[in-house]
Amino acid sequence: MQLAAASHVGLVRKINQDGYLVRQESSGVYVVCVADGMGGHVAGEVASALALSTLWEALGDQASETDQSARLQAAIQAANEKIHQQANGSEVYTGMGTTIVAAVADSTYIWVAHVGDSRAYLWRNSGDLTQLTEDHSLVNELVRRGQIRPEEALTHPQRHMLTRALGTLPDVVIESRQVSWNRGDILLICSDGLTTHVSDDQVQEFLAGDSALQAKLDVLVQTALEKGGHDNVTVAALFNDDGAQRGNAS
Repeated sequence: MQLAAASHVGLVRKINQDGYLVRQESSGVYVVCVADGMGGHVAGEVASALALSTLWEALGDQASETDQSARLQAAIQAANEKIHQQANGSEVYTGMGTTIVAAVADSTYIWVAHVGDSRAYLWRNSGDLTQLTEDHSLVNELVRRGQIRPEEALTHPQRHMLTRALGTLPDVVIESRQVSWNRGDILLICSDGLTTHVSDDQVQEFLAGDSALQAKLDVLVQTALEKGGHDNVTVAALFNDDGAQRGNAS
């Protein structure tokens, strides 16, 4: 397995409120996570950092849990509670929150859970790219209801408005799924600073290239900057280079 990540403050903002986590647990399972904070001057940065540190700690506390999906969801719930408590305990942090998309993976399966509009993708070594998450955003809800077209969502004035975030309420509804993957596949996790500027077709093209994993991520971030870089841009990835070849069933 190979891990890589890249993050940039962008060309407009002064503070990078994104954060990422790419680590291997002692059990051999890999953890990949991105959080995109929101709030006041420093609150978003605090929220995303708190989400990642709490998630990692909570996963460690549940190391004996065999249900990886339940384990991941419990860790995200713990992060939600910690952020919500801190937001309510200080005026400086009032209203802070963060997106989160997190995955645990071995060479056979990926378990993904998320809240907000940060995304997870799976690039298959066959060349196909699949979005594993569905944005918890106003525009995605409008698209789902048929009120606007997908292409209209790209420029909608409220495209950054979330319908769900970590830390804004005492409890949060988490979406999760499990997929199988093969040797040569890539799990990509990113903040919306990437997907605002870089299309899925471009992501698919860059991941299919012959360069090293870190170089692929660096190109994705650089492309987002060249196309405007209006937000923080963060990407994290896991390359399956030791799994046995299997079918693509999910």
